[in-house]
Amino acid sequence: MRIGIYKDTLANMRGADKAVIALAEGLRERGHDAVLFEKKDFEKRIKEPWDVVISTGTNELLDITAAWGHAALPWPVIQQFHTNPQSQFKWKRLVRNWKIRRALRHVSAIQVLNERFAPQVAKYGAKVHIIGNWSAYGNAGMGNGEWKKTIIYPAAFAKGKNQSLLIRAFGVVANDFPDWKLRLLGRAEGSYADECRRLAAACGGMGACRPTSVAGTEGRIEFAGYSNDMASEYAQCAFVAFPSLDEGFGLVIADAAAFGKPCVMVEDWIGTAASGGGIVTPPTVGAYADGLKRLMADAELRRRLGERAREFCAEHYSREHILDNWENAIREVALNRA
Repeated sequence: MRIGIYKDTLANMRGADKAVIALAEGLRERGHDAVLFEKKDFEKRIKEPWDVVISTGTNELLDITAAWGHAALPWPVIQQFHTNPQSQFKWKRLVRNWKIRRALRHVSAIQVLNERFAPQVAKYGAKVHIIGNWSAYGNAGMGNGEWKKTIIYPAAFAKGKNQSLLIRAFGVVANDFPDWKLRLLGRAEGSYADECRRLAAACGGMGACRPTSVAGTEGRIEFAGYSNDMASEYAQCAFVAFPSLDEGFGLVIADAAAFGKPCVMVEDWIGTAASGGGIVTPPTVGAYADGLKRLMADAELRRRLGERAREFCAEHYSREHILDNWENAIREVALNRA
C-alpha cells in the first residue's frame, strides 16, 4: 500500500518523532510504500494519491483538513495520539479545540497508546485502535550491573514526571542504603529542575525529605543530564524508578524491561506490574520509599521482577507485534473505504 505519514517537523527528535520514523521504516520493511513527509513538503504531498494517510498529531490533522476545505477527504486518515488525548485540548484555546473536534469527525480511525484513553476518543465515531510503542532496544536480555547499586530515572524535568517525589523518597531510605545512588537522566532546565536541585541538596542535612534529618545523600543524587548511551544506563543500573504521573504510554518501562530491569511506578502504565514485573505504589513519599526499599534490599526480587517484565514486553510490545497491529489497522481502513 501507499501510505502517507505526515509529521509537521522532525527537527526536535523527541519520543514522538522517533516513534514516527520507526513506524515508517517498519512499514517499508514490510513492503509498503510508506512516505514520511514534513510541513516543508506538505503542499506537494497532500494532493498525491494515497491508500491511507496517517496524521501524527492534532496540528497535522488541522493542516490536512484545512488543505481540503474541511470537505470529505479523498483517502482514509488514521489519527495518532502520542500522548493522553485530553492534553491536546487547552482550556484557553477554545477555537482551536473546536477545530480539532470537527476535524476528528473526518478521520476513519484513531490510534491511542493505552486502553484507558479509548473512551476519550470513542465519541468521534471512528474505529479506535489501541497500539502501543516498542522499545528500540528489542529484547536485549538481562543487563549486568548490580554492583553499581544505582537507581536511574530517564525523563526531562517536569512536574508531571514527578522527580520531586523520587528525590524525597530516596532521602527517606538513604541512611539505610549508604552505598546506593540515584541518577536522574534528562534535560534539567527551568524552575522545576532548580526546585529539584534545592530539594536534593536539602536531603543532605536539612531534613526536607522527612520530619527528621536525613544525612548522607550529598553527592548521591546525580543530575546527570542527557545521555547518549542509554543502553549502558539501563544495562548497568540495578533498577529503574518511574514516578511519572502523566504519560501517553510509558516507554521507559518497556526500555527497562528490554534489559530485564524492573520499575517502581505510581501507575501501571503498560501492564508490567500486573504481570508480576514491577512495583506500583501510591504517589506518596512514604509509599514510594517503601517500593524503593523493597528492590534495594533484595537482589533476587530485582532479578525475578525484571525477568517477568522482559517476558511480558517481549510478548505484548515487540516490534513485530506492534507492526502487525498497525498493518491490521491500515488494511481495515483501506478496505472499508474501497
